[in-house]
Amino acid sequence: MRYAPGEARDWVRAELSGYVTILYTPFHADGSIDEAALRRNVRRTMALPGVGGLSVHSLHQEFFALTLAERKRVAELVLDEAAGRLPVVVGCSDPVAANVVDLLRHATAAGADLAMVWPPFYGPRDAAGVRAFYEHVAERSAIGMVVYSTTLAELGYYLAPEQVEALLHLPNVCAVQDTTLNFASYARMMERVGDRIAVSTSLEEYFLFGRLTFPERAPRFMIGSSRPVLCQTAAVPHCGRFLDAALRDDFSVAARHLRDISAIAGRLQSRYFAQGFHHVALFKTLAGVLGMEVGAGWRPALAPPDPRDVAECVAVLRAAGLLDGAA
Repeated sequence: MRYAPGEARDWVRAELSGYVTILYTPFHADGSIDEAALRRNVRRTMALPGVGGLSVHSLHQEFFALTLAERKRVAELVLDEAAGRLPVVVGCSDPVAANVVDLLRHATAAGADLAMVWPPFYGPRDAAGVRAFYEHVAERSAIGMVVYSTTLAELGYYLAPEQVEALLHLPNVCAVQDTTLNFASYARMMERVGDRIAVSTSLEEYFLFGRLTFPERAPRFMIGSSRPVLCQTAAVPHCGRFLDAALRDDFSVAARHLRDISAIAGRLQSRYFAQGFHHVALFKTLAGVLGMEVGAGWRPALAPPDPRDVAECVAVLRAAGLLDGAA
């Protein structure tokens, strides 16, 4: 942590900027984690245009397929390789509150800057129970927590703006990632809590909308972004150019770059988001096409994607010029 307990909200506003970008976990053929390849992915991701931080244990990194010990090990590897050069948000989500507390304490000790904590992602859930869950884990850790609000069917629970507001008595709740994929819902979240905590998103269209409509509240960062990995390269830095223009409030230029990003992402990812899920196996495979190390093995229950889907997406990348010189 780079701030004193209780100061996470101010730190997030002052220090985070750019894309806090996802990582991919490479596995050996036997299913074990390829630690050396993961370190190389950290270095490569940090070098991508616009990247201002790392998001560990998002869906893309397959935290759901790792043991608690493996999740801790992956976090340690990423934090060690990042070596304080960029902020790191470590995902500590789990349906079991005691596991979340354990992961939060480990992330803090390992040097994480923030933690992402989803609502419990399985079992009977209601507003009172989810609030009690967050209160339980927050009171047992000092690290700043990002809570997660999504309408994607993968989670099956929507942390509504009024529920986020009900958590603001917890000083370490410092931001919310809004992945509702709905401008009205995003605006409601910004209106309800954006004056007190940062309302972030992972997608450029909502980031730009926020800066246009809530200039005094919109943060300077996006959490959980995968497009910097999948929709640009160092030679064709769509995301880096978008971010630079958006943070300069040059909205017409930012919109032009957003059109390029959306044209690529719409055929790679957005159609799956519209169905309520991340096609992690496909996205991971495409990251490998673009030069990330994805390993030789797969963890259950993921399996290699349909070759026809891969071929279609590779054609999209090639047409966009993203495979020219890709390592």
